[in-house]
Amino acid sequence: MARNTEPSANNALAWLLKGMMHGCDVRSENTRVIDGKPGLQPDIVVAAGDRAPVVIEAEFMPARTVEEEARDRLGLRLAGGSNLAGAGKKIEAVIALRYPEDTAEADNLDEAVAGVRLSYCALTDDGEEGIERFPQSGWLEGSVADVAELARLLSVPQSAVNAAAAAFERGIDSGAGLLKTVAETRPGITRAIADLLGMSDVPQTHRMACAIIANAMVFHDRIAGMHPGIKTLDIVCGRGAANPQANIVQAWKDILAINYWPIFAIARKIIKQMPTREGTQLIGLLQYAAGEVASSGMNVEHDLTGRVFQRLIADRKYLATFYTLPASAALLARLAVEKLQGVDWSDADAIGRLRVGDFACGTGALLSAVYEQIAARHEQAGGNPSALHRAMMEDVLYGCDVMPSALHITSSTLSGREPNVSYDKSRLYGMPYGRQQDGTVAIGSLELLQSSEVQPLFNMSDPVIRTGSAGEETAERVQADIPDEGFDIVIMNPPFTRATNHGGAHANVVNPAFAAFDASKADMDAMGKQMRERGKGTCYDGKAGLASAFAALADLKLKPGGVFAFVLPLSCSVGASWQKFRKMLMTDYTDLQVVSIAANGKDMSFSSDTGMAECLIVARKLNR
Repeated sequence: MARNTEPSANNALAWLLKGMMHGCDVRSENTRVIDGKPGLQPDIVVAAGDRAPVVIEAEFMPARTVEEEARDRLGLRLAGGSNLAGAGKKIEAVIALRYPEDTAEADNLDEAVAGVRLSYCALTDDGEEGIERFPQSGWLEGSVADVAELARLLSVPQSAVNAAAAAFERGIDSGAGLLKTVAETRPGITRAIADLLGMSDVPQTHRMACAIIANAMVFHDRIAGMHPGIKTLDIVCGRGAANPQANIVQAWKDILAINYWPIFAIARKIIKQMPTREGTQLIGLLQYAAGEVASSGMNVEHDLTGRVFQRLIADRKYLATFYTLPASAALLARLAVEKLQGVDWSDADAIGRLRVGDFACGTGALLSAVYEQIAARHEQAGGNPSALHRAMMEDVLYGCDVMPSALHITSSTLSGREPNVSYDKSRLYGMPYGRQQDGTVAIGSLELLQSSEVQPLFNMSDPVIRTGSAGEETAERVQADIPDEGFDIVIMNPPFTRATNHGGAHANVVNPAFAAFDASKADMDAMGKQMRERGKGTCYDGKAGLASAFAALADLKLKPGGVFAFVLPLSCSVGASWQKFRKMLMTDYTDLQVVSIAANGKDMSFSSDTGMAECLIVARKLNR
């Protein structure tokens, strides 16, 4: 039998990708598609009008030149006369792909490519950082569907992300400068804003307050016209508006009557705290930033607002906490969703019965990545991902955090996938942390180690807002139902802080694990004691730190057959303090995967607040 050729394999792969990437133009082995190079024949081009093109270069193993050829495609542009969607756009991302050697000898090439395990890496060039490789070394392995998912992720135009992030940064910095002036003359105002965010009155808080308002403005413009009476931002508070502050407060009240509480409620409260003159100035500064984002085209992409915030946070400019970056979140989410068993991805009702939890969700990168994985599988099975949105927001995705600002970003990221699809509630909860009004202390989501029903606090001063609910409710009336053995996936990048970590910035802190929000020594002692009580009989070890406590929480919440997906310090695989955790995994879990990642976060783009090496742990809970 004649040996299969690489172009034949590429044609088979392109045909499969076309069926998985609805709305994309997928071409293989075509000439006259690259501007200025009519004879150049890229193996596969994936293009869409509202996204950046992605090129795939593929070879049979040993594929010695595939990465070099892929690298050479970066920076080229699609030809204007090629009839490809997105003609004229720059190629910012390329996938170098290797077919197993025996694919060349397959009797049925189509079936072989459809079922083969491919190895691949991604090369990107956003014009700022130079060419980056993902992973930094080695190769990812996966199916054709995994390659389709990666191509979809890479098609988000990084140059647009960079431009939008830069616009946000300029506006946020200008707004934060105004709040600094207010803090010097009327400190009670910025203290009240800080209280709303559950943060201290410091420049970082001023930036986050401005980021929340600017994000609400971007989202406002996205939903203007989708609902009766919701006018554009320019009409509400643009140049010539009689009273921009009063107008935007009323406009956001009207939006809250529809829903979108997690996005607009805190932003509206912050605006209301500002004096009229300074409030009008702040609105003007941030509206200009929001307008730059809108003009960049970012507001037509369903998932880019969250990516902008991820960049701001990953640059470590606006939060002292470290969050999971999008590419890393996608990898962990893929590994987790792959392990789910018995799910009919074509059945929207079955998907709506899934439960996914992140009990330290930060800005929602992991929840958003799982959503992306689920939506992609539903689409590949012939479904409509938009039809999943209401169920995903109301029933499937659970997120908890102690910071209202983080929940705001989580909600906007998730809601932004389908901004024209409304929902009545969500499962995003602000959790009680620190000294409470009744004199007790609470330890955030780790309270769930004791009870599946915990009173969530969205802020500590006013009647709390249950994110996604129909309005404001008192703390006594809000309860979060997070049942034990109720989740199909628990996915987390938990804090690694340890009570015994007294080095560096923690040198003078009594208990670094519970030192947030200016906790007193008495508060930290009480919270540490409470953690020891909650952690009894679990895999928690104080020397291992809070990460082991969140691992124990995941174990409690997972159903039999559920998937445990965590970023953990690499010491969990060998450290004495992690012995109980390893025993839990070996006894109660199967199908274990451990993926090491670099200490500096480069290999898989994870960041750590400890500087220690990390790993991904993914396993399925046994049915007992």
